[in-house]
Amino acid sequence: MAHLSAVSAVGLKGWLLVSFASLVIVLAGSCRASSGDDTPRAVTNPFPVAPVSHEGRWLTDAAGRVLFLHGVNMVSKEAPYYPAAFGFDDADAAWLAENGFDVVRLGVMMTGLMPQPGAIDESYLDHLANTVTVLASHHLLVLLDLHQDGWGPSIGDDGFPGWMTLTNGAEHTRTGFPLYYVTNPAIQAAFQSFWDDLQGPGGAPLQTQYAAMVTALARRFADEDAVLGYDLLNEPWPGVAWQPCLDPVGCPALDREELDAFYEVADRAIRSVDRKHLVFGEPFVLFNFGRSRTSIALPGGDNASGLAFHVYPLTAAAEPAVVANAIAWSNATHGALLVGEWGATTDPAQITREADMFDQALTPWIFWAYHNRVVKSLSQPPAGANLNTAAVEALVRPHPLAVAGTPTRVSFDAKTRTLSVAWSNTVPGGRVLPEGTVSSFELPRSVYPEGYRVTATNATVVSAPGAPILTVTTVAGRQTSAINVVPGSN
Repeated sequence: MAHLSAVSAVGLKGWLLVSFASLVIVLAGSCRASSGDDTPRAVTNPFPVAPVSHEGRWLTDAAGRVLFLHGVNMVSKEAPYYPAAFGFDDADAAWLAENGFDVVRLGVMMTGLMPQPGAIDESYLDHLANTVTVLASHHLLVLLDLHQDGWGPSIGDDGFPGWMTLTNGAEHTRTGFPLYYVTNPAIQAAFQSFWDDLQGPGGAPLQTQYAAMVTALARRFADEDAVLGYDLLNEPWPGVAWQPCLDPVGCPALDREELDAFYEVADRAIRSVDRKHLVFGEPFVLFNFGRSRTSIALPGGDNASGLAFHVYPLTAAAEPAVVANAIAWSNATHGALLVGEWGATTDPAQITREADMFDQALTPWIFWAYHNRVVKSLSQPPAGANLNTAAVEALVRPHPLAVAGTPTRVSFDAKTRTLSVAWSNTVPGGRVLPEGTVSSFELPRSVYPEGYRVTATNATVVSAPGAPILTVTTVAGRQTSAINVVPGSN
């Protein structure tokens, strides 16, 4: 939930506990070589080849391989709103890469992007771009996240600048997180003004100003291979009439009238300058509790788009429902799926339980959050006493990175440190990739300090013994392949 306090809840309508979890490359290689006939060639690069796309629910790289990403959130909610100002640097990026992480969801604060009406702060974009460059140098992808919590700092926590905050005189109760969404009329009114696209200072409608922001962001990163895509708005709130979203079917009318209309504006703005990167919408935040579904369309009807959903259920028993509802959405729309936030805890048992669930559901994920959950202070190196050791040990998990096929099983037994992966040798859409194309797997040395042994079925290991990224090629003519990895030297 993009917040740094403990999870809390309160009863609503007799059954809903409003629980907001506390929070909150340089890509090498090419998918195609030509000898005059443009014949596809095998890809031997273990890292994702830009740009990232999707086939139905599956994220794919330019080679057609399915990406099974693990990552962390890095969202700076206080001025000056970019992580380098608080100490996030190359050492952090190196630590993430060394421990098998593949993606960072990087917060973009509208307070930093357009602090005054109509005026983009280019220096803010420069700082974000510097961080993207650092991450890319360690083969980390970046999801650019337009972030808010409680609308903005003038009435909530972070996100939209004060000049975009139109409350129409609604009472500001100053309720704290997480209850402010349901108890602070000013926050509800500010969201409603945004969905209604009221005119802001200077006469420009609010969504027009947002479009200017996201256009500037997309223009800056349109040619950046490390960018995975854009997350259009963190955890949107329905506005003043939010109660219909408590229904198990969700609130289709509000999905259509508010989110779909807004996402069309946002997608059109991005596509005016960037035709390459994915676009992700989010459902209303109530979806994240597992008690209601979403019926939003693909953002702007854009085929290169998907759903970045969060998993913050009311109980552990409700966790699978959130994922199941997201998969149902993808089955209906054919949009990509990505868990943009989950966790917001240092409890290793919870981390392991939820990560196991994502493996079973075959969903890529981004954990909340690097700051406070992984490292205690950004101003110190990511080592020793500055690490939340138990949480880190649960979070650092071997996993597939780029699979030359369609995953059918992923599991990691933390007690025995056994990774098992199986896949069909046809990628989503039915193609078989060129013979010799590698599938890659993250095997962090912190999990296998003395090496590992691999049992491969219908696959041949081509990486060096003990390599932190295992690569295999599949045996021609076989429909399925699998690997099993256990500790021990080859």
